[in-house]
Amino acid sequence: MEDIFDNEKQEQPTRPEGLKVLCVLSYIGSGLSLFSNLLVFLIFPSFLDFFSVNDLEEISKTFDPEVLLSFVQSAGRMYFLLTAVLYFISVLGVYYMWHLRKNGIHLYAIAQIALLLMPLIFISGDLSILPGLLLTGAFILMYSRYLKIMK
Repeated sequence: MEDIFDNEKQEQPTRPEGLKVLCVLSYIGSGLSLFSNLLVFLIFPSFLDFFSVNDLEEISKTFDPEVLLSFVQSAGRMYFLLTAVLYFISVLGVYYMWHLRKNGIHLYAIAQIALLLMPLIFISGDLSILPGLLLTGAFILMYSRYLKIMK
């Protein structure tokens, strides 16, 4: 009887180190993006008020607050909510891939491609998505190498 249970345990594929690294990197990137977009959505009016104050001299030394303010205003509050939802779907896809479920790569890929299109839809069609496209494509390609061991 113990032999039957031991055989079932041995048949389950183990998670390769490369997949572990990819999942951890994706958890970190998508998780932090989920948190930051959700936070901006929740404090959106206060966020706009903060950048409209004249006491921005210290912040101005590191970046131009007017550029950030125009980005946030043109994107609108719904942009940050939808982006947070897409990052949640991305994290969910990574969770499934961590557990060697094949549908995770589909969730991850769809969410990441939609995230590439979000700035084009909400902000400006003139923005370049090439850097994001290269990084997203590389991660999807690296994840696809592990499709054989996923169920």
